[in-house]
Amino acid sequence: MQQTPQVQAEVLLQYTKEKDNKTYFVLKLKSDFGVFYTTSYEDLRDIKHRQVLLRLVFKNISFWEFLKGFYAPSFSIILLQDSSFKKDLRQRILSQHSTQIMGEFYLAIFLADGLPKEWRDLAQSYGIAHIFAISGFHTGILSAMGFFILGLLYKPLQARFFPFRNFFFDVGFLVLVLLLAYYFILTQSPSYLRAVTMSAVVFFALWRGIDIWRIEMLFWCVMILLSLFPQLIFSVGFYFSCLGVLYIFLFFKYFALPKGVIKKLLYGIALNASTFFLMGIIVYYFFPPFSALSLYSLVLTPLFSLYYPFIFLAHLFGFGGILDAPLLWWLGIKTHTIALNPGIFLLILCNILTFVALKYKIVFLVLLGINLAYFCYGLYLYF
Repeated sequence: MQQTPQVQAEVLLQYTKEKDNKTYFVLKLKSDFGVFYTTSYEDLRDIKHRQVLLRLVFKNISFWEFLKGFYAPSFSIILLQDSSFKKDLRQRILSQHSTQIMGEFYLAIFLADGLPKEWRDLAQSYGIAHIFAISGFHTGILSAMGFFILGLLYKPLQARFFPFRNFFFDVGFLVLVLLLAYYFILTQSPSYLRAVTMSAVVFFALWRGIDIWRIEMLFWCVMILLSLFPQLIFSVGFYFSCLGVLYIFLFFKYFALPKGVIKKLLYGIALNASTFFLMGIIVYYFFPPFSALSLYSLVLTPLFSLYYPFIFLAHLFGFGGILDAPLLWWLGIKTHTIALNPGIFLLILCNILTFVALKYKIVFLVLLGINLAYFCYGLYLYF
């Protein structure tokens, strides 16, 4: 195996540190195989959000470190030519905000740029890091937006010129094309590409009349994604995504959707809460920061489904800074976190119980109970 391969990556963050009276740069980079850190003693200009080629020294990196995210020494950093379209787009977004930190916030949620440290700290405190990283959650919102807007345009054309066409198939296909275009033109984010690929698989299954609500469908999607992107086996984010969707499927399996608007609303709240708590121990194993404020995630996550399309359209029409004042106020609220370290035993136990829960409802409830108890333990340590 080559010990110093040349890799291409995007610079997510760039900041300076000092050691032995020497100043050096720390770079957080995103590549096809995940996110990692490196350092450079060269006198670098600002290369944040730029693509670079560099050689990494993998000699002392273990498999587990590679899986979780790692630091690797590097050399021979080459700056690649930036896309003028993406550069102009960044400038258009930044120009709609009076503060740099708000502009960078929207660059993160629209173009998959690195989230500023202040926003990362807030996201950890409130347990909402998942809504700031472009992924399946955002893909679902964008799909709903696209289906609604394109549906309004397509329906009168269909009624007049081609009533024989299938409305849902045609509009769904157009939405997929736009989602793919968004990947190539704007983000080029691996997590977003995974979400779009899974959307395409689900769309094909619907077209062929396959029941997409069967748990087996999730496993087929996972296998297809792994065959297309084998590096996903090392992606913690992909692992989280699969578990999150699996817990949603298990909730659907063991708790039927009730009748009545109020009961359906309560059902949605219970689904959101169960998924949040079921992910607890596994998430804290990889990302230890914990705060009691993370309970707000139960409210903020569904609210983001309304906020995201609104602010997307606001930027499209040139008034993206409309909510900057309340967001800056929120960012200024002091928070703190503690570190939870569940340990490898609890991680393995939760994974085993997850697979057994595919067959037994009682095991699903036991798994939920263990995670709830651990969350209460976190609250005890926090206060």
